[in-house]
Amino acid sequence: MLVHGQAIKELAPADYLMIENEHKLLEKYLDNLRDACACSNLDNLPDCQRCDREQQTSCQGRLPSFLFHIIDLAGKHFAHEEAIMLSRPHVTTDYEYFRIHQQAHADVMQKLYALSEECLLLRDQNNTAEIYSQFYEKLSSIFDEHDRNFDDPFIESTIAQST
Repeated sequence: MLVHGQAIKELAPADYLMIENEHKLLEKYLDNLRDACACSNLDNLPDCQRCDREQQTSCQGRLPSFLFHIIDLAGKHFAHEEAIMLSRPHVTTDYEYFRIHQQAHADVMQKLYALSEECLLLRDQNNTAEIYSQFYEKLSSIFDEHDRNFDDPFIESTIAQST
């Protein structure tokens, strides 16, 4: 999410602060997710067999809260981002790029729900470390792709319109 950090600094101060704080929350979430299961970020393949039963149970138990928390964080962030977009003088709900960006947010949310369902179904297979690792990788990829395809171009377009 640092990809468009420089462009974000050109937004209005209040908008910048909101987006910056939400990106920090998302980055902290990803860091916490990456480190949530001690076995998920080993150099070799994730293997829960190295953990005792209590550690395995703890990792399994925490997984749903990670899954649901990202849906909440992303949903709020996208709502704020859309409100900021609509506050720009040339952007309306009829603006094609806004609609495409809004649809991209809906698509990301749909991916997050599907990914959460997938992880919950896999949870009973006793390979929690691998689930955490895959969830982290897929989630990072989803957000990075969204930033590259939508956030960077939108922020740059608002800067061009305001100068």
